[in-house]
Amino acid sequence: MRPYILSCLIALISLRGAIPYSSKLHKNTALAIIDVQNDFITGSLANPRAPVILPKIYQLLDNHEWPFIVASQDWHPRDHVSFASSHPGKVAGDSVNDSFVDTPTKIETQMLYADHCVPETWGAQIERGVQTRLHLIEGYQSPVNYIKKAQDHRVDSYSAFADNQYHRFTTLHSELGLHSIETLIVTGLLTNACVRGTSIDGIKLGYEVVLIEDATESTSAEDKAAAIAELEGWGVQVLNLTDWENANPTPSKLKRGEREL
Repeated sequence: MRPYILSCLIALISLRGAIPYSSKLHKNTALAIIDVQNDFITGSLANPRAPVILPKIYQLLDNHEWPFIVASQDWHPRDHVSFASSHPGKVAGDSVNDSFVDTPTKIETQMLYADHCVPETWGAQIERGVQTRLHLIEGYQSPVNYIKKAQDHRVDSYSAFADNQYHRFTTLHSELGLHSIETLIVTGLLTNACVRGTSIDGIKLGYEVVLIEDATESTSAEDKAAAIAELEGWGVQVLNLTDWENANPTPSKLKRGEREL
């Protein structure tokens, strides 16, 4: 028995030496990249305000390490309820009243958009610079979970946790639990839609949620400001990237600071 225990200890010590300690890791903290897809940047729902957030997301991927990363994507079938083309006589910008899937007597207002983020199209793909970085990270530095949401043609889904009616939940909450995540750093598009939904659900589920203000955008400054005010009311912390990095230095930065002092 004792030789067996000794051999196990030796193996554990060897394994510990083989896995270098990361000086850039934010423990118990996940990075959420919400719907940074081509259609929301230069595609069918092109937004000239969107590209400005990309360098901030690149920075969060290049200069930091995370025990878990989630990248959500709208993943709509061609007849999705949110498409104006699914409602004869309607155009993008209109709205319709739809019954809840589980409670037909309950009604919700559904905004209508141009067709977007249809699987196997360029518009559904994550922006190239973000996707390239995720491919380099996954399997080597951090696990990456791709949440493909709003696949049910009957109901829309802004949040990466669940659809808008809470009819169906994604795997995100369970995955965060498996990785002992307590804090969610949220970035992406749009501040007043999918970023909003994900952040509010994160608060409801008990996470500390931090929105990186300059790593998210909406279609107007007014919409973004209104969404941020609402999210702060829910308890979401809102910081720009520089302030968040200063408030959450990695161990390597702490050591450099100590040396300078």
